[in-house]
Amino acid sequence: MNFFLRWLIFAALFLPISIIAQTTGVDSVASARRDFLEGKSEAALATLDGAEKRGLTSGKLTELRGYIFLEQGKFGDAIKAFEAAKAQDRLTYNRLHIGDVLARQGQWEDARAAYQAGLKETDILATNERLRFGVFIANLGLKNEEHARQALDLITFPTESATYYYAQAAWAFAHGSKRDGNDWMKRARDLFAGRSTDWFERHLYDFGWLKSKPPPISE
Repeated sequence: MNFFLRWLIFAALFLPISIIAQTTGVDSVASARRDFLEGKSEAALATLDGAEKRGLTSGKLTELRGYIFLEQGKFGDAIKAFEAAKAQDRLTYNRLHIGDVLARQGQWEDARAAYQAGLKETDILATNERLRFGVFIANLGLKNEEHARQALDLITFPTESATYYYAQAAWAFAHGSKRDGNDWMKRARDLFAGRSTDWFERHLYDFGWLKSKPPPISE
């Protein structure tokens, strides 16, 4: 009898059903995330569908579905998924995600409004920093030099995330300073190695400043 089968028997006999379901749900999200990052979006969605059919719904599961839809360009479905995730788990932050969906479509006014609304709702530092970066990027997209500069000035050094470095890089790229932009990005990658920089780089890629497409955002 292999270890996994023994564990299932033990779980069925001794563990509360809620704990088993929670563990299986976490495993499903992790498995789907791996498939998604490997470019197997349909397989990832199938895993999430299977989990939901077994009643293993969660904010993280639905949020991952939103990320997949975003990467597939199914923007309406992505927004619905992010809104549903927020209803299931308040720790999933849909204002940031919805701003990202709108930014991906170049809907800069609406994206800026979503990011700005988010700033009034969270005191989580890392999320707050991303939202400020989003406001700044949206102003760059609107080609609003004055507001972009004001938004950049609000991203002060140091930041917990790579926000400060990527904001400086974006400003440099937007003003034709490719060398400075690359220098700021290199610093960010060196300082925040092993921590998520893909979210920032996807915004720069969408502006055409990066040649290589970053990995999909999955958290």
